[in-house]
Formats: sequence, C-alpha cells, structure tokens
Amino acid sequence: MQGLSWSSRDLAFAVNLRTKRMKMGNRHERVLAATPDQVAALVADFEGIWPTQIGPAPRPQGDRLFKAGMMVWEEFDRPGAVRAFRVISPEGLRAEHWFELEGVDGGTLLRHTIDGEAVGTYEAIWRERIEPYHDLVLEALLDNIEAAVAGGIEEIAALARVPVEGGPPQ
Repeated sequence: MQGLSWSSRDLAFAVNLRTKRMKMGNRHERVLAATPDQVAALVADFEGIWPTQIGPAPRPQGDRLFKAGMMVWEEFDRPGAVRAFRVISPEGLRAEHWFELEGVDGGTLLRHTIDGEAVGTYEAIWRERIEPYHDLVLEALLDNIEAAVAGGIEEIAALARVPVEGGPPQ
C-alpha cells in the first residue's frame, strides 16, 4: 500500500475547507400584549416556554452553561439584552444569541438575534440543519410566549403535547 500523496491544489482545498467562514445572522420578532417585565419573566424560564414537542429545552450544566443539542452555550450579560448566550462548543460555530425587549404601542416587542460565523464544515451544518431547526423552535417558542400572555401558562402545556416531526440536530 502506497502512502497518500497530496497535490498542492488538494492541500489548498483541504486548508480552505478548514478556514472557510460564513457569516451567521438570524432574527425573529414578535409584538406581545404584555409589559416588558412580564415578557422578561417568561424568557427567563426556558423550561416553561420551550416547545418540547419539537426538542428538549437547553439543559443547565452549572456555572451559567447550557447543553443544547450539539452545542454548549454560556450565558453572559449583554447590555440591552434580557438574556444572552455565547456558543462555546463546537469550535466551528462562533456565535452569540440574545433576547431583547422594546416597549411599543400595544405591548412589548420581543426580538431574538443570532450573530456569528460558521467555520469549515459547520457552514453546511448551520445552513442545512441548525438554522432550519432554530427557525422552527424560535417561532414555536414565540407562539408559547404569546399563548402564555394571552391565556396563561396552561396554554403552553397544551401546546407541548402536540407532537412535531424531527428533532434537534445531533
């Protein structure tokens, strides 16, 4: 068996795969008929608002760390955010995401933003698996918050019993 030989073109392609970067940006918003304090209390309780019919809520790991599917998030204080997280694992996802509140006519605008970059093979993983799953979860999470504001926490429990195909990217 002969050794593997790389041409300079093959090597350049392999290096490019490792260093290729893609900007990640994503935003979801919802106006809710509630005060900012009421919405902040709901956002603080992932166990209460997470659409568990789609996938499990991020699991606390201690020291402000959360396990969310294939990722580990670190909660941190971000000016203007009611809750903010930094993706610390895997290495190929370098991002922050946060929830912001803004008082508007008729209630509170809740905004969730992701800003970061996907590196190497995580570019395709973000685009094809994580972002579509994230969009599904975030819209359902906003639906749950809206239901909690409109009809109480019992509405969320009823929504969580409706199964949805798929699950978190592994």
